[in-house]
Amino acid sequence: MVYFGAPRLTRLLDGWGDQPGGLSTRLAEALRQLVRSGQLPAGARLPSERVLAAALGLGRTTVGQAFDTLRSDGVLVSRTGTGTFVTSTAASAGARGDDRLRSFVSGPQTARVDLRSAALPGISLVAEELDRLSSADFLDTLPSHGYVPRGLPALRTAVANYYTALGLRTDPGQVLVTSGAQQAMRLLAEALIEPGGTVVVEEPTFRGAIEVLRGVGAPLVGVPSGPEGVDVDALAAAVRRHKPVFVLLQSTVHNPTGSVLPEWARAAVARMSAETGCTIIDDAAPTDALIDGPPPPPLASYGGRVLTLGSASKGFWGGLRVGWLRADRRLVERLAVVKGAEDLGTSIPAQVVTARLLDRAAEARAQRRVALGAARAFALQFIADEIPEWRPLVPAGGASLWIELPAGYSATAFAERAGRAGVDVLAGSTFSCRDALDDWLRVAFAAPLDVLANGLHTLAELWHTQPPRD
Repeated sequence: MVYFGAPRLTRLLDGWGDQPGGLSTRLAEALRQLVRSGQLPAGARLPSERVLAAALGLGRTTVGQAFDTLRSDGVLVSRTGTGTFVTSTAASAGARGDDRLRSFVSGPQTARVDLRSAALPGISLVAEELDRLSSADFLDTLPSHGYVPRGLPALRTAVANYYTALGLRTDPGQVLVTSGAQQAMRLLAEALIEPGGTVVVEEPTFRGAIEVLRGVGAPLVGVPSGPEGVDVDALAAAVRRHKPVFVLLQSTVHNPTGSVLPEWARAAVARMSAETGCTIIDDAAPTDALIDGPPPPPLASYGGRVLTLGSASKGFWGGLRVGWLRADRRLVERLAVVKGAEDLGTSIPAQVVTARLLDRAAEARAQRRVALGAARAFALQFIADEIPEWRPLVPAGGASLWIELPAGYSATAFAERAGRAGVDVLAGSTFSCRDALDDWLRVAFAAPLDVLANGLHTLAELWHTQPPRD
């Protein structure tokens, strides 16, 4: 039996209120579609009507009417003392996911303001390098089949130079090119995690990591992470107690807090890795979205067993779909075989462009710093002026604010109300490996300033007129 808690079910129900009909009718139909798609499988236990109503910001009667409709249709069954369960499914599409990527897959919706996505637009350097491409750039590769699972030598060298410039000496043989950092993480998870193998993650952490690790069946253990990154003492205790397959961290521009792990903490984490033999995977892909100061030396430069993930997405453009893994040569060769069997290799033109862009990484960071700094300042000042009850962390980088709500307020319920008002934000439970953190809200500021202002004004009005107190 799988229990779908209210935060998780609410994420799956994203957009349900946009459909026609009364609220109970819309909710019943949205739940029915989740059952038909397989996202709510047979036997799944749902939260109580009272708990779901609170999470959705609805009256209990409305949720009760929706449940009654589905019970009468044989979709749900309620058992006294045990709860409400899904009884049957339509032909399952095997759908998965927790709405983290809904803003990508649903396409643009001009009537809505999307403050969920912290994905950044491409910078001007990308267009410049695309304009420089010519047939001469492919004279060496066109006569071949074009499948290069390890990645183009030119890009592997550029990645090695990129890390060396940051203080981490790297050889091209230590680099595997992937189709985004997400693929690198998945390849590592599938290669390293045996059945039952535990993984320690930060709490909160990037939702994509939670999805990947749960997808391979790994039990997750969360350790607190805040304004200065992971709690080093809690991390060391978790490693000693659980002996994880690996620890997943974001040392530089953590998502969602925007934190950067201080130098002393980097040294402590590396020392713990060396002493225990625990592998650390450092998802450093957001490094180039740093706003405050130059990038610190990569975590792997402090020693220990540290694998580093990177990507062109934050510094240049997500549309390139180019990422990489820095690891020892044996692991690179092992994963190259797996990647080759999976997709034969990453796009050659995208790799050519990314290799050139990496030589201009400092320029890219400067562009990002100006744009992100202005958007961060605007969002923080707006909240200070209009919603002073909110307590945002000041992110050192990235494109979102991690905001603590006053005691007794539910981020899930507020996000639901905001969605029905046309503004999409993410509740803190989205970033929790145990569906906690419902007193936190993530609001992205990657949108154009006029769109961001419009969304924030709506959130302020909604907060003051419909406070989502539990």
